[in-house]
Amino acid sequence: MKDEKLAVFVDALSNYFETTTDTAANVGTPFLINNINDYLDDFTGIIGISGNHKGSVFYSTPKRKAMQLLAEMGLMTTMDSKLMDLVGEVCNTIAGNARRDFGEDFILSVPLLLQGKGSDIAVSNVTSIYIIPIVWKGTKSHLIINLEED
Repeated sequence: MKDEKLAVFVDALSNYFETTTDTAANVGTPFLINNINDYLDDFTGIIGISGNHKGSVFYSTPKRKAMQLLAEMGLMTTMDSKLMDLVGEVCNTIAGNARRDFGEDFILSVPLLLQGKGSDIAVSNVTSIYIIPIVWKGTKSHLIINLEED
């Protein structure tokens, strides 16, 4: 994946935190990983991509950060179902924003939501898996991009 395509996701991620929370997140430099399971946390949203690209976009976060994000939106809760909905929304929003740059043939699936740290998640046959670390209010989460042009 080319740097300018990864930059689309970095920009979408930065924009999400600034728009939603009025607090900028520290978005790290994307880097390649071999095993996605090492980076999955308490809650993970996954958007499958098809059309002019194929692969997946993941957003994974610890429970504490999901609770902080919801609190910023005015919802104080520890309900796992609400936290999972939030993670799906974050992932869907970021992938949706990327769709503006990649075009209408960048087709998004409905978010798949996972709870618990992964130990056996297999991704598509796309060989390049990039991770983008995000630190917001002292808590780290990850955007994981497993995508190639079709």
